[in-house]
Amino acid sequence: MNTDSIFRLILILSVVFIGVIRAYFQTKISRDSSKFTFRENAVSLAFGGTAAIINLVFGAEYIFFPGAFAFAYALPFPMIVRWGGVVLLAAGIVVLGTAHYHLGLSFSSFVGSKERHALVQSGPYRLIRHPIYLAYLLLYLGGGLTAGNWVLAFVPFIGFSVMAWMRMPKEEQILMDLFGGEYTAYRQRTGRLLPRMRPGV
Repeated sequence: MNTDSIFRLILILSVVFIGVIRAYFQTKISRDSSKFTFRENAVSLAFGGTAAIINLVFGAEYIFFPGAFAFAYALPFPMIVRWGGVVLLAAGIVVLGTAHYHLGLSFSSFVGSKERHALVQSGPYRLIRHPIYLAYLLLYLGGGLTAGNWVLAFVPFIGFSVMAWMRMPKEEQILMDLFGGEYTAYRQRTGRLLPRMRPGV
């Protein structure tokens, strides 16, 4: 088995792991009958949707029709960078799974609030407020680097970054409205996507 076949197998396995994680937790929240108040922004959804579509199209090309989009492989990716992508993929899967586990029924694919919303402060939420966004940034970038495909590495990453940048302040305002001072204290000791070096910094 050559190196590209190994990278292709890694990407396939990562897609399976991500699909299992999302399907399992999506099934759990689909049984939740509590009222959800939708507060999503159409523009942020457009950026996120575009990122997902490009990732799907160029990922499928790499797995099933390698070389069909030759322009996407015009930038050279050294082997160490591609293996770095594998590390990012693995980290993203771990963060995604643990964040979903600790978030439980408070998870939603859209911006909004639930009738029985909880302020989760365990697992990765002890250190950062948006670990699921971090997980997808790692997965988008890691998948593209693993494939050696500049479109797959950077275009979905940028699109998802814009969506997350638009969503995070709105989500935090919702939690502020729900939990007041408790959320203020939580926000002061955590970072959005990376842990704070010092609380309150």
